[in-house]
Order: sequence, then C-alpha cells, then structure tokens
Amino acid sequence: MSHHLDLPSDETLDITDAYCFAGAGDLHGPRTVFGVNTSPLNGNPWNPAGYYELKIDTNDDYVEDITYRATFPIGPDGTQYVRVEQLTGAAAADRTASGTVITPPNAPVGEVVECLHGIKLFAGKRRDPFYNFVPFPIATTNALAAGTFPDYESLRPATDTFLNTSVRSFVLEVPVKVTGRGRVHFWATTAYFDKGHSTWVQLQRAGAPNMTTFFKFDTGSAQVANFNATAPTFDLVGRPARPATDPASGIWGQVRDNIAAVVEAGKTYRSLPHRFPTARAYGAWAADRLLPNVITFEPGTVAFWNPWYGIRNGKGIIEDIASNVIKMIVNQDFSSGLRPQPVLDYFPYLSEPPTS
Repeated sequence: MSHHLDLPSDETLDITDAYCFAGAGDLHGPRTVFGVNTSPLNGNPWNPAGYYELKIDTNDDYVEDITYRATFPIGPDGTQYVRVEQLTGAAAADRTASGTVITPPNAPVGEVVECLHGIKLFAGKRRDPFYNFVPFPIATTNALAAGTFPDYESLRPATDTFLNTSVRSFVLEVPVKVTGRGRVHFWATTAYFDKGHSTWVQLQRAGAPNMTTFFKFDTGSAQVANFNATAPTFDLVGRPARPATDPASGIWGQVRDNIAAVVEAGKTYRSLPHRFPTARAYGAWAADRLLPNVITFEPGTVAFWNPWYGIRNGKGIIEDIASNVIKMIVNQDFSSGLRPQPVLDYFPYLSEPPTS
C-alpha cells in the first residue's frame, strides 16, 4: 500500500494502497472488507486489459487460497463494466485459470453491487482516503538507499500531498462463511498480458505499506528479486538461521541491511523501547515485522497496523500509515501530524471523489 512513488508506465495499473478491516457484520457473523486503490491522483478508469486481484490466504502458508479477480470490459456503447471471478484452491494462484463469476451481467461501476455468496462489491472513483506529506517518504527512501539518517524536522510543516485527489477503488465486503473465522493474510496485485511472450505479468504487489517505495528491490542486483513480480513466499528467502548476526540475501536481507544502516547512522538501535546490541539485530527485528509483505487480520476485530508497537491486525483507511512504517525504519516515535480525509460509515466506506 501507499505506492504512489513507484508509478509504472501505465498508471491505471499502479496500486496506491491495499487495506483490510471489519465491515458491517450481520446475523451470520462478521464481514471483512478487502480493497485496493489504483490510478493515483486523478482516478483514471481501469485498464480493460488488466487484472486487478485481491488475494486471501486462509491457512497461514502465505499462498493465496482465494483470489477475487476483477476485470473491466467495455461494452459496444463505450460503457465500462466490472466483472469479478472468485478462484479457489490451486486456481487462486494461476492467472490462466478461470473461476466462478460472482457479479451479475454488465455490473455497473460506481454503484454497490450484490454478488454471489452474500458478497458486496464496489468499483468506482473515490476520494483518496490516505494522507501523506511526500517529502517524508522521499527522505526515508533516500536514507535507506544511502545509509544515512533522515532529518524530518527540517521538512516541516507538513501538508497533505494527496488532499482532494482521487483513486479508483475495487472493494469487496466478504462474509465470514467465505473466509472462515480464523486469521487471514491479504495482499493485492495487478497484472497485464504480455502478448510478445504470451504470458501474464504481475506488475505490482501491495500488502504492508510503502515496501516498494522505500526499498528499491528492482535495482538489477542478482541478489534481490523484483519485489513487485514476486509472491509473499519469496519475502523470507535469504533469511539466515541467525538473523541478527549472519549475512542475509534476497528481499528479507535487503530490508534488514537497509534498516540497519539507517539506525547505525543515527545510533537509534540503542533507543528504547526497542533497544538492541547492534544495528543489524534491530534490522532483523524490523524485517521480521515487515515481512512477509501481507496484511494479517482476524475477522470481526478492530483493524490497526503499527508494528513498532507490536500491532499488526488489518489496516484501516484513516491510519497514519507512512508514519507507522517510518517508526520501524528509524526506531523512533514519529507522526506526520496530519489528519485523515473524510470517510463513510457504510459500504464502500471510501468517500465520493472531490468535485474538482
């Protein structure tokens, strides 16, 4: 989530945020909201040739057991519709597989749609609910790349860079009879079909916030995979048996070592409440809380994500997410001081887009 700074060439396939929180329960039990926002700043229409996917792991192996795949075909009159398939089992991880279509024919965008299995759908243009002061993440990204300690105070006062901007939101509210009552892991992806190689290509993956904007995984290094093209199971590859001391590789190793360099530069690895004997030990602790890059949620509970305080349960749409991940990187309490934009207290929870 919060991927505004890794904009691909096709902004309509750019994931800005993913989120997961408790919806309005009913007599049958809790309902969980799974959502993804794309097309930052202007909320341009979806790519009719793309896949927009919500992926849910229900058995703790970080492999999707349920995928909700949205496509947005355009009718003969130029109207764009939404079509959602539910794929389960092995098909959930196979982009060549077909699933059960849960939407009615020609389901409209911009409206709440009742789907099969008691699922609610909304796909439309919305106000971006998340807030951020872009100089803060830029300073964080630069510090991680250079192994320096960021000076956030020199950048204040903060203002919301995303104030009155729009996104395209694909949101489902799913009954507990579909997901089960146990803990789930959630992430979102976008993909397009590469005609030259006759294959589907995953363009972006989003779970915990800012991972692909803060950490430059796809730099051409043979040791680090292109994060956006991978699955959560790749995130721990390269984690050594003794993570606080031994050399590490892969996505996990880069996260640990980048964070270690920042807290070494600031000497904050010795700071309370997370005091560690070495910068590498702190980096290992932080990497273990940021990876695998999924949103973990207990259906029916209150969502909040702030792993610096040991809280990793879902992610709402009014949280100061950038501040919460910055704490993990610098090992200091931090707040942007910004306030959330307005949201709704009913499905789809995200507000109407700004009028201008």
